[in-house]
Amino acid sequence: MAGRPGRPATAIANRNIAMPAIVSLIHLNAYDDDTVVLAALRQALEPFGGMGGVVRPGQKVLLKPNLVAPSHPDLAVTTHPAILRGVIRLVREAGGTALVGDGPGVGDTRSAARGSGLLDVIEAEGATLADFDSTEVYENQDNRIARRLRLTSQLRQADVLITLPKLKTHAQMAYTGALKNQFGLIPGSAKGQFHFRLQNRDRLADLMIDINRLARPALAIMDAVVAMEGPGPSGGTPRHLGALVAGLDLAAVDTVCCAMIGLPVKDVPIAMAAQRARYGVVDLADITIAGARLDDFRQHDFELVKAPCNIMRILPLPGAMLRWLRRQLVPRPEINGDRCIRCRRCEYGCPIQPPAILPLAEPGRQVNEKTCIRCYCCHEFCPVKAIDLKRSRLDRVFQLNAIANAGSRLLGKLVSRCDFRRWFRPRTKPLDGSK
Repeated sequence: MAGRPGRPATAIANRNIAMPAIVSLIHLNAYDDDTVVLAALRQALEPFGGMGGVVRPGQKVLLKPNLVAPSHPDLAVTTHPAILRGVIRLVREAGGTALVGDGPGVGDTRSAARGSGLLDVIEAEGATLADFDSTEVYENQDNRIARRLRLTSQLRQADVLITLPKLKTHAQMAYTGALKNQFGLIPGSAKGQFHFRLQNRDRLADLMIDINRLARPALAIMDAVVAMEGPGPSGGTPRHLGALVAGLDLAAVDTVCCAMIGLPVKDVPIAMAAQRARYGVVDLADITIAGARLDDFRQHDFELVKAPCNIMRILPLPGAMLRWLRRQLVPRPEINGDRCIRCRRCEYGCPIQPPAILPLAEPGRQVNEKTCIRCYCCHEFCPVKAIDLKRSRLDRVFQLNAIANAGSRLLGKLVSRCDFRRWFRPRTKPLDGSK
């Protein structure tokens, strides 16, 4: 997509992090009136010159909703059809042609779009459903994790990418929004392979910033009318917020959304990855909010995910002990037999071969403790919330995550005052094999 002629110069891949950013915050109480939704979208885009400030006549526009799995709109798992309908109409008014697609973890784009109510909107509005099965290699030498990545070929066909995320918590990454939504440009179960390869939230977040550098989304419009709290991104509870959030700076959009739900950006791996990469603005003080007041949307009882800290990254302990700690600190997926419908989406979506979860196996043998990598793809793909994330008995008794977080904060304070690098030397094996 990068380098296409006529591409609007709104991508922020190299934006200086100190530059101010504008985020539009608009009241939208419900989805049921298309006229009201369209008016709210127009208002949200006014600070950026309307949709015409992003889309030029004759351009193909790829709209990327959050379409993780087929799910009824009322469950707040996917971008609501009413938001997509309004955006398609604005793209058409600007003279553009709308393509709509995502790479769901289980199933194909069409089945997921049909199950979530988006396909009806796409067909009714004369847009095109973009299948993400075909991939191409995209390159960016500035990327931190992957300079070459296979993403959907639809990026090459479009002139503009507009991302339409849903504000949700996330069991592994704490929060999913504007930046993380581009992870869906990796089709299907291929996303899970990165969970297996990286096994570290910070590195996975760096990868997501790499994807954004390659895809260069021009605009984010966040569906925060009804968000998701608790164990998201698909097993949580809908929570009404009544907001639309839009901006050209995706990191800034996420920062404002995190402030709305009371989630510090320092606890959001992808926000910290954006800060490391100087990709957008993650300091609320550097963001200008247009429209409504942020305080009108702040939630003081929003149920956040208590995601495990990356203690494995900093403790100088033997590998066996680190693996044991990981099993104690990181919740394991467990199938709830009363809710499971034996659809096997969890099994088919598992990135491990053979799958680490087998819903048809007898209870007690459905999850392989040794091979499960805690990517929570099964939890994300389950259509009936039958995958529970169980803490270890040791963690339940001693609150290990709380202890680890406290230890991590204490260590951070110590490191800020002293230079401990001479104490924690990397244990590098000599190239000649000597000890």
